[in-house]
Amino acid sequence: MKRRKTLWDEINEKLKEELSERQYGLWFKRVKGGDLETDHILRLECDNEYVKSFIERTYGALLKRILTDIGYPMVQIKFEVKKDGGPKEEIFTKKENKIKPKVSATGLQERYTFENFVPGKNSEMAFSAARAVAYAPGEEYNPLFIYGGVGLGKTHLLHAIGNDTIKRKKNIKVLLITTEELISKIVDAIQKRKLNEFRNKIRSFDILLIDDIHFLSGTQFIQEELFHTFNSFYNEKKQVVFTADRPPWDLENIAERLVDRFSWGLVTDIKPPEYETRLAILKLKAQERGLELPDEVFGLIARNVKKNVRSLESCIVRLHAIYSLKRIPITEELAKKELADIFSSASLKEPEDVIQLISEFYNIPKTEIMGKKQKKELTHARHVAMYIMKNIYAMKVTEIAKFFGRDHTTVLNAIQKIEKRLPQDENFKEEIREIEKLLKSL
Repeated sequence: MKRRKTLWDEINEKLKEELSERQYGLWFKRVKGGDLETDHILRLECDNEYVKSFIERTYGALLKRILTDIGYPMVQIKFEVKKDGGPKEEIFTKKENKIKPKVSATGLQERYTFENFVPGKNSEMAFSAARAVAYAPGEEYNPLFIYGGVGLGKTHLLHAIGNDTIKRKKNIKVLLITTEELISKIVDAIQKRKLNEFRNKIRSFDILLIDDIHFLSGTQFIQEELFHTFNSFYNEKKQVVFTADRPPWDLENIAERLVDRFSWGLVTDIKPPEYETRLAILKLKAQERGLELPDEVFGLIARNVKKNVRSLESCIVRLHAIYSLKRIPITEELAKKELADIFSSASLKEPEDVIQLISEFYNIPKTEIMGKKQKKELTHARHVAMYIMKNIYAMKVTEIAKFFGRDHTTVLNAIQKIEKRLPQDENFKEEIREIEKLLKSL
């Protein structure tokens, strides 16, 4: 017999619609509730006192509005702490390992194909769109804009598009170029007074694949050149694909009309792979090298390297080298010892990760934390983020200042305010501890 919906079930459905998956998982997944009591009270059980007070303070108004929306404006919520308060639910959520395999005249690396890319829930859309572009360039998704963190497979898909297209369309001309290479070539062409020659050459290609377009930031003349080159490709129904570390609308110091062009076609992202996809990637990479590993070794790596596909591959390369040189069985204990440095590196957080978690922790948009407004709740979240970056992840004050677009003194003062307050405020100290725990679980 199907269970009847309780009032808390109805509220939960609304919370899932209004909050991100991580926000909901972070604060409400473990909250227990039931039906309305006779005195118009709804009791909710939280894991501990800290979670209870945080939900009351941060999400109380949202819960009250939801109750009104579903027809219970007079209900009062009573928060309680579970007697057996359990652990926090895990929340979900880079240095590049440069390899220089065979490179063709078009800039393509032949080892990157669709066949050896492992798509998962984190990359299904980007993978499907890339295949569609390779099958029918210049038609459905033009431009295609793929964004995501370092080492997740954006560059792999870029090369795969070029390799797959050339394999099926022998006479098609494909150019893959990084943004840094593009800038260098344009500057060189200007110095040699061969800009028109360079323009004609680049526009003679049928497909233009540009990697790491975010490095275009602040280069006004180069942006102007790319704007006209893009228009030329688009008007002639030639395919253009870009990759970046963030979506077009979040790119800094990029001309508005160029950002607009980036968004004309399909914008899609690649997220960090989930556990099952990490396992599939590891097994494929091991198979490619003829390396047989026990399931517990695959599991060990997949649990410790969560965000970077290149780091997953680095683990397999390391273990393959050990096996090839020493001819000894790869056990879980051996893998744990030999891969400790990769595991340690993989656990480091990027500044963007800190901002994302702080945003969801305090229920404040990232743009507000990164912005200039001086409201009390905004400056508090901003200062906490700066403190975390300095004291937990050992970033230099100058690096933090550059990331936030502030001067060195402003950041130093913000961090000192947090350091001064911590010994005097137990609740605030618990708040910082909670953030640190959550960051470790990313």
